[in-house]
Amino acid sequence: MQAITSSFQPRGGAASTNNIAVTAAAQSMPLPIIAVEGVTVRLVNAGTQTVFIAFAGTATVATSMPMLANTIETFTFPQGAVISVIAAGTGSTLYATFGDGQ
Repeated sequence: MQAITSSFQPRGGAASTNNIAVTAAAQSMPLPIIAVEGVTVRLVNAGTQTVFIAFAGTATVATSMPMLANTIETFTFPQGAVISVIAAGTGSTLYATFGDGQ
């Protein structure tokens, strides 16, 4: 049996995206309330800095997941998820669009 996958579709209309200007200080990105079934989140790192991301706890440049400048990644988030971000300096904005699919 083949799994059916669908392309990413934003959830919530015009209010489906949040963003944060990433700096050299760890900060949490505000997220909407995530439904019980979870959500797919499309992250876009627009800018010049590698952004380091943690989905639990506080992000650090040394140990958190790097997201290269000008890249896009998609993740599945459970209810109660958080995003903590940091970079070596200013120059990037992280956009998070909430939806369904891949």
